[in-house]
Amino acid sequence: MASAAPAWAEEARQAAGQALQALPGLTGREEDWRFTPPEDLALAGPEPGPAAAPVDAPVPAPGHRSARLAFADGAAGRAEAAGLPEGVVVADLGDALSSHEALVRERLYALAGFEDRPGALNAAGWESGTFVYVPRGVEVELPVEAVLSATGARGRVFGRTLVVVEEGAKATVIDRFTSPALASAVHASSVAELFVAEGGELEHVSFVDWGAGMRHHAVVRAAAGKDAKVRSVVVTLGGDVVRVEPTLYVRGSGADARALGLYFAAGDQHFEHRVVSRHEAPQAYSNLLYKGAIQDAAHTVFFGNLVVPPGAPGTDAYQTNRNLVLNEGARADTIPFLEIETAEVKCSHAGAVGRVDDEQVFYLQARGVPEREAKQLIVYGFFQEVLDQIGFAELREELDAAVARKVR
Repeated sequence: MASAAPAWAEEARQAAGQALQALPGLTGREEDWRFTPPEDLALAGPEPGPAAAPVDAPVPAPGHRSARLAFADGAAGRAEAAGLPEGVVVADLGDALSSHEALVRERLYALAGFEDRPGALNAAGWESGTFVYVPRGVEVELPVEAVLSATGARGRVFGRTLVVVEEGAKATVIDRFTSPALASAVHASSVAELFVAEGGELEHVSFVDWGAGMRHHAVVRAAAGKDAKVRSVVVTLGGDVVRVEPTLYVRGSGADARALGLYFAAGDQHFEHRVVSRHEAPQAYSNLLYKGAIQDAAHTVFFGNLVVPPGAPGTDAYQTNRNLVLNEGARADTIPFLEIETAEVKCSHAGAVGRVDDEQVFYLQARGVPEREAKQLIVYGFFQEVLDQIGFAELREELDAAVARKVR
């Protein structure tokens, strides 16, 4: 870590390490792991070693940000800030354990602790991470962006994010994951804990854009208070094997919690998204909307679940996953699920897998559009429903260009 951690943080790290040793190993026969073998993410078997030939980390494209944090192979690097409003904190989470102890200690590990092997592994292993605190009534107009890069110097890299948005405050936070193509497998473990108080607003974006060779297990957990607005956006484009687990905890009446996802798998990539919305208060809204495109021999998996336990009447919750398969040999599995234990709710789910309409491609080609560009237009139009709900316009433009590059 960047500075000596206080006793409570060291005790938590030790407890996580003990939990990791005590928890049963993952075998791949568990229901939750039947699509992505744990060994593919180095969650079973020996600890991974470094890649054969470390390379320089890519430099993210410039853009308008209120602050930037960089983490190379999980270690803190350069930090920049440009006119953050008074009271806003953007810092390395390792430093914040001491420098902002009162803010961090109450919430760190509160949403993602040591109850399973991936959680215990991350809690025991992370060194540096992102801490964002937005005080009551303050709006951060430009996004805060944190970049975790991998060079192959380590066989496993860790990321940790803690965001606290107080009552009536507003912010956008981007976690970007990037690397060049690597000579051998490198594994990443990341956890984000997001807290949004009454009337607060947060858009959190996980942008997974690794190069070849990367294997990533990511957890995103967000808690929405009364009348809060939370938008979790997961964009998965890069990496060999990626599994992302976003969970929304709807804890206040009047809350609006949305999980948006966009993924495009090509080659032999394997992406799994397990998305959950858990309603813990009455009269609240959630919406899970994930769309994916799959080409070549790629495979994607979507598992979604709306959970409404007793005591949450008036819940208004929706779940949709749609997949566009671009060729024979590509595969998408979609598993929408509901757990409803409360009367007087409005909940629905839908999942679909479909092929590119050859007539649409022919229509565009007949009007002079080359086949590749025709497919780009079709895929972009398919994704538009998700893109339109992303608040930061510059990010929508970047995603448009990234998707266009993947279509073949």
